[in-house]
Amino acid sequence: MSKVAKALADETRCKIFELIAKSKEISCKEITEKVGLKQPTISHHLKTLQESGIVNVRKEGQYHYFSVNERALEEFSNYITKFISKR
Repeated sequence: MSKVAKALADETRCKIFELIAKSKEISCKEITEKVGLKQPTISHHLKTLQESGIVNVRKEGQYHYFSVNERALEEFSNYITKFISKR
């Protein structure tokens, strides 16, 4: 859970995650165009999101397509909800 929290603690990664979440699947190129940062920077943030487990990557040739890992996101949501419901 801490990897997910750390991944989402960065404003740029949150923005990237929102783009991924709003799409069924989105390419690195599309993310780069929409966020307006250089490709290596976007790739770094995408790697962090992927390593946290909340983002899936599908490779097709030289292209990478990203989608939300619904199961991991649900687990994180349930984890956070436990703290809210204990108040």
